[in-house]
Amino acid sequence: MDSILVRLRFFTHQNVPGIVLPLGLCQKLQLEPRQQITISLGKRAVSAIVFQDRKNPEGNVVRITSTLRRELSIPHPGLIQLKQEGDVLRIGPAIGILTTGLRPDSRRPIGGRTSFFRDLLDAQKGRGVYYYIFSPDDIDWTRNLVNAWFLRPTKEGEYVWRNITAPLPDVVYDRVPSRTAEKQVKVRLVKERMENEVNLPIFNSGFFNKWGVHKLLYPLDEVNEFIPETHNYASLENLRRMLRKYRMVYLKPKNGSLGFGILKVSRNDHSYEVSYHTSSGNIKRSYSNVQTLYQRIFRSRKPSAYLVQQGINLHTYNGRPFDFRVHLHKNQENNWVVSCMAAKVAGSGSVTTHVRTGGTVIPGSDLLQSIFGNRRYLIEERISNAAVRIAAAIEEAMDIPLGELGLDMGIDKHGHVWMFEANSKPGRSIFKHSRLKKADEFSRNLLVDYSCYLANF
Repeated sequence: MDSILVRLRFFTHQNVPGIVLPLGLCQKLQLEPRQQITISLGKRAVSAIVFQDRKNPEGNVVRITSTLRRELSIPHPGLIQLKQEGDVLRIGPAIGILTTGLRPDSRRPIGGRTSFFRDLLDAQKGRGVYYYIFSPDDIDWTRNLVNAWFLRPTKEGEYVWRNITAPLPDVVYDRVPSRTAEKQVKVRLVKERMENEVNLPIFNSGFFNKWGVHKLLYPLDEVNEFIPETHNYASLENLRRMLRKYRMVYLKPKNGSLGFGILKVSRNDHSYEVSYHTSSGNIKRSYSNVQTLYQRIFRSRKPSAYLVQQGINLHTYNGRPFDFRVHLHKNQENNWVVSCMAAKVAGSGSVTTHVRTGGTVIPGSDLLQSIFGNRRYLIEERISNAAVRIAAAIEEAMDIPLGELGLDMGIDKHGHVWMFEANSKPGRSIFKHSRLKKADEFSRNLLVDYSCYLANF
């Protein structure tokens, strides 16, 4: 049965855990007056009595007694969904975002990341969901409850943070912020318990490893045309062989992000050149032979921590290379869709297109239009189709729920599409561009859509 959007209200009745449903809704759900049923919200369930509202037979207002509200720990009234599954009437869905670093501060409960999560929770408006943030420290396993942070409207129409006790959710979106936090014992134990003991679906759990993703994708005929040749160990021999084959390669930290630590190595007619970015700016050095270059690069770096990847001669915009951040989501039908394609144009002298190294974000359609004119639709479709194929391949190969991916993709000077990196916790800085606000909203709504799918609402 499909879920039904209703408006939930509370009324004082101290002794009976009851739910008052309009007559028409009772008939649709085949519920009788005074019938005893199980009502659930998230991972809590209680027995309650059904009452019929004959004064408003066709309305959508459902009233809950104060006793039932307390026993179920219903966090607040408002728009919500009902769904009948067998003998259980479900209220929800309850969508929890798992993170770390929460603190008892009603103005900035997640510190510097508060605005990031505020934007995510904005997508709840009008959707009929309970949407909240919690950390491993906030869970009461004995009662299946969490001490959660909600974004709630005031009487004046403003939204403020409220700390409210709620049930353990129906589905969890993993936004643990870093690999360091991911390794914390409490984080690992909580996720193991959710998956193994309470059958609680978690999507986008953990961080990707560059080499791990490459190993999954490179052997697959359906996507390997998009994957640059990559080697797991930055040995001198691997570097020398790749430079003979491609003239230009990248050395990338296996667990790096935001472009930190990436080096570009090029073979010229009589020298070898390395370029990279530091806090002082962009650095470029030339060496007469590859062995000397290698020794200088790895004087303070571990070769085992780096990949060697085929360099791609990217298409340029105003003489500067560009690539794309392609943001993808699963929708409520469990299909991959592209929510945003933003072009990132490299800064002057930079080895990457990252904004922190001087890169510029431009809506992908604008940049492609300026370069290709009406052919931009063909290029756009080519990139989108490749992105969807890659996302589906990653999810199938990893065999875990993925609702969101950020792919770094590019096109070379021959128009061939390449995928350089896949991110399971993609940042949202591209959405700060004034022309990408609708894409931002679409992306955040898709997170709710996929959560509803996993929660079976």
